[in-house]
Amino acid sequence: MIKALLSHCLVWLLLVAASVQAAVAAGDSVTLGVFAYRPDNVINERYQPLADYLTLETGMPVNLRVFNQDDMNRALAANQIDFFLTNPSHFLVIRSERSLTGALATLGRNWQGETTGSIGGVIIARAEREDINRLQDLEKKSIATPGLTYLGGYQAQALELVNAGVDVRRHNRMVFLGNHDRVIRSVLSGDTDVGFIRTGIYEELLSENPNLADELKIINPQQLRGYPFVLSTRLYPEWPLVSLPHVDSRTVRRVASALFALEPEHAAAQAAGLAGFSPPADYQSVEMLTRTLRMPPYDQVPRVTWVDILHQYRNWVITVAVLFVLLVITSLWLGRKKKQLASEERRLRSLIASWPQPMLMIRNGELVDCNRAAVDLVGYTSEASLLGKSLAAFSPHSQPDGAPSSQKSEALFTRVTAGEVSQTEWLFVRSNGERVWVAMTLAPVYEHGSDIPSVLCSWHDITRRKQAEEQQRLALRVFKNAREAIFITDAHGVVMDINESYTQITGRDHKSAIGSLPPMPVDEGSAILVAASRHGVWSGEFAARHQDGQAIVLNLSLSSVLDEQGELSHFVGVFSDITRQKEIEKQLRIMAHYDALTNLPNRVLFSDRLHQSMAQARRQNYRLAVVYIDLDQFKPVNDAFGHDAGDGLLVEVARRMRATLREEDSLARLGGDEFAAIIVNVPDAVTLDILLSRLLTVIAEPVWVANHSVEVSASMGYTLYPQGEEIDGDQLLRQADQAMYRAKREGKNRYYCFQDADA
Repeated sequence: MIKALLSHCLVWLLLVAASVQAAVAAGDSVTLGVFAYRPDNVINERYQPLADYLTLETGMPVNLRVFNQDDMNRALAANQIDFFLTNPSHFLVIRSERSLTGALATLGRNWQGETTGSIGGVIIARAEREDINRLQDLEKKSIATPGLTYLGGYQAQALELVNAGVDVRRHNRMVFLGNHDRVIRSVLSGDTDVGFIRTGIYEELLSENPNLADELKIINPQQLRGYPFVLSTRLYPEWPLVSLPHVDSRTVRRVASALFALEPEHAAAQAAGLAGFSPPADYQSVEMLTRTLRMPPYDQVPRVTWVDILHQYRNWVITVAVLFVLLVITSLWLGRKKKQLASEERRLRSLIASWPQPMLMIRNGELVDCNRAAVDLVGYTSEASLLGKSLAAFSPHSQPDGAPSSQKSEALFTRVTAGEVSQTEWLFVRSNGERVWVAMTLAPVYEHGSDIPSVLCSWHDITRRKQAEEQQRLALRVFKNAREAIFITDAHGVVMDINESYTQITGRDHKSAIGSLPPMPVDEGSAILVAASRHGVWSGEFAARHQDGQAIVLNLSLSSVLDEQGELSHFVGVFSDITRQKEIEKQLRIMAHYDALTNLPNRVLFSDRLHQSMAQARRQNYRLAVVYIDLDQFKPVNDAFGHDAGDGLLVEVARRMRATLREEDSLARLGGDEFAAIIVNVPDAVTLDILLSRLLTVIAEPVWVANHSVEVSASMGYTLYPQGEEIDGDQLLRQADQAMYRAKREGKNRYYCFQDADA
């Protein structure tokens, strides 16, 4: 057995060498960078078989390079790496600094036959430390950790301690050692009280040194069924494998295909302790962790200065300042003129007449004098048309607050004649019926020889301002009552305000939403802010999560807002929940492409998969077989026991055939009791015969339907591709159909190849 194993290893190494030689001759190679969370020699020993495996499967040399985080950052900046494998927190930092499209795959760990795609943190201390048993006991203790950007070596534990009321960032002495092995040595030697390591490290070292279980203890152990490692924190997605933007798409597909095809039993997977690779996980939980801890790349908080506040409310500041200046000027002017009223009356009249702002003189409630600006404001032809009338004559019956204009004006004059300067907003009606708003100031003017003062009235046209305020109120009502979620952010994308629909769709209340980032695609992140600021608008659909964890799909439209100087000041986003719509679309796609009874692909989807498989067979230079399957003696079952029994028979036979075929093969129901299969990568006729014989066997086994045991058989015909001349998928299916009819003629419960059928 050992000789056979050595023989297989030698053959595999020769294939790797041949593949590398061929790829070098073609001048095509890639570099895989792996983050060294343990000593470099350990990481090299574990992941070199993976690089050799990728070399063999992709047909191009894959060079392994092991880095610490700083060296990996420098290598990425110099484009010296094509693919890299690192912890999720480090991936978020790299993604924020470089234009990455997202993770290519997420690795799965394998330990003693149990697999997991999650990573967590472990808190260790020496076994004899009786003063360290709970998370609260870690306060003010010295802590060894590989580094701040290690998810399982620092961040997971830091968040767990913050939630327990212990802020290690402020009250503990942190010792950064670069990798997990040094952390364990530091705890064992007594240099530090506590150590932070990632899950899996403890078990690896325990297998090398069983005495370690007596020397160390786990703080805050978690009991998770099915998780193979000791754990002190919650779980997060495992390491991502990422491709750099400069790598061409064909190379990315080849590497991804090889990664997803890696089985746990493969030598490369066993060397690295892997269960294989799966589609990219959702790293939003890691992003939320780093945001909570304000770790890179989310350690920068936008600064709000007095200049920003003044810039935001500048219109109100200017308006109040102007009104205040006018009030001061008017008050000073009236105070000075009161002492000189008799001698300055003529000068006052001349000033009022030439003043560009509407001015009027009122005595006993009637206009006795006005300037041209006042006449023009109310739209009359001459000053004489205004004299002798009250303010109520140019006003609507009631002011907007509901008070009658006549009563409100009398109350104003009463206060002013008592010596008070009054300011108010007033609505007038022009002679043509238009309405005009004014800011009206009334002040007492003491004339010589009169005990009752006259009233000097000035108007300032604020119609545009009132219209703008009305538009703002309307916009606010639309903002609050819109069914779509609306949010407003600053120039950095931080939310400033939201409406009620935002809370209903996302589950985040106003308090938690303000100051945070709005829902955005995880893969694109801040790139959509850049796109919206550059093009004015960005729109798209993406997957998100409700505050309660429920998956939702949002349709977002993000627009940029510029200030008077043309600079970006805000973003306005509108999104709606289209989860139900997407579910309906998915159901429609399923109905269009899958058989409702057996859940197998129907003829349409089978045809599409056949064309794809033919194209892949041509690219990868292997053969495939198309098999046409027809059940024998199915109609008697239907006639004897009814259609429900026939349907049950079809479901069971379909299940057996699907279980017999390989994972990469396809099985479809074409209609009635007819099925078709695509068998890819057929190495030889013997292998295909074995597979078809197994299909005949499982189909012929008895099936229990309608309280009876029934038996059917199958007639099968198959054809191979490629052939001497190029043909399409429909021709392949017809060839297999012809071979199937030959099998029926020859006695059923057998299979024939198309060439044999022709003969």
